[in-house]
Amino acid sequence: MLVSLGKMTTATHGFGRSPAGTATLGGRSLAELLAEAGVTTPAYFYDLSGIRARAQRLEAAFGKAPHLTAYAIKANSAGTIVRTLLAQGTGVDAVSGGELELARRLGAPARKIVLSGVAKSDREIDQALGADILAIQAESPPELLRIQARARALGVVARVALRVNPSVTIDSHSHVSTGHDKAKFGILRRDLGHAFATLQRSADLKLVGISTHVGSMLKETDPYLESASVVCEVAHEVLGQGHALEYVDFGGGYGIDYGPGALPEPAEYVQAALGFLAQRELGHLMLVVEPGRSLVGSFGVLVARVVQEKQSGSLPEEERRWLMIDAGMNDLMRPALYQAVHRIEPLSVPPGTKPHRVVGPVCESTDDFGEFGFDAVPEIVVIRDAGAYGFTMASEYNGRALPAEVFVDDGRVVHVSPSPGVENWIARRLQA
Repeated sequence: MLVSLGKMTTATHGFGRSPAGTATLGGRSLAELLAEAGVTTPAYFYDLSGIRARAQRLEAAFGKAPHLTAYAIKANSAGTIVRTLLAQGTGVDAVSGGELELARRLGAPARKIVLSGVAKSDREIDQALGADILAIQAESPPELLRIQARARALGVVARVALRVNPSVTIDSHSHVSTGHDKAKFGILRRDLGHAFATLQRSADLKLVGISTHVGSMLKETDPYLESASVVCEVAHEVLGQGHALEYVDFGGGYGIDYGPGALPEPAEYVQAALGFLAQRELGHLMLVVEPGRSLVGSFGVLVARVVQEKQSGSLPEEERRWLMIDAGMNDLMRPALYQAVHRIEPLSVPPGTKPHRVVGPVCESTDDFGEFGFDAVPEIVVIRDAGAYGFTMASEYNGRALPAEVFVDDGRVVHVSPSPGVENWIARRLQA
């Protein structure tokens, strides 16, 4: 299948269907991959070829412009996936000391890492200072003072960026809209003076960047450029004060298509951002972007086994059908947390029209994936577009084991991370 991106035409990867209607991943039968991997359900499957191709198209969009693609590792922290992205030249956007340490152990160059987050502990600040990363992105004037104190205690100069809250609201779920003036994220324009005052009187801080992040699941470039405009205004102000900035960071949040319709590819945001920088005479600065979901989300699926069908109601207008599967909200939190809808389809036959509510085994009414059509009760179903914020948000709630993860490259299973199993959970709880 082919999709059009401007004047380019590129092959899609990830989930698809064969002419016979059976599910595929990366062009290979998903049923065959499930058998080859030898894992029990629920299990995540990822198409590394698709992830690699998406990253390559994004990197190509920068041309010769100085840049850093800081992959938001919170989207999917699997080592196999992060290594695949690092091999394409990306860096990492980390939001905790754990993510920072993981990035370093996976081989991310220190100067290709930024550390974000509104409540960094002293230990995490020390960790970042010791690693000499590109920048610690300060999200408030008090945090800047804390970074200054830790840098002085360690006898180093802290490389910092200011994350600006652009006061821009996007068309997205309230839980992932981060750029409005009531959000906990970033420094409001009216509070920047306090941060500038700290920077001017401190020899322990070096301002290297101005950043922002307007939120997740962007559906168009306009809000992205609106927040970028604020960053550029602040950057000009900072340069006028004599600071030698190295970069501007426009954030990420590029959405993916969770249903019918088309959204801009990450490359389109980059092309718009580069033109925007040139117009504002800031093209000499490195452009940092922080995509997460858009690099991995479309290239992962969650495979689940159907436990049973349940029907109720004696009259047609009262009839209800449920399809109960062995994957729950502990395996994929997004529907419960964000009311997100992930398309669910049978593994071995095409989708049908008879409505069923697909629900999991967790003892919560929010363990509900939505209503989908099935003409007959399938043995196995595929939950699409689950490559981002799936496994990384999974839990062992209700005493349920974490799912397995299977990594597919060029149609072959290249790595399997098995489920730790319920016994692992039981053993740890017995010792608690």
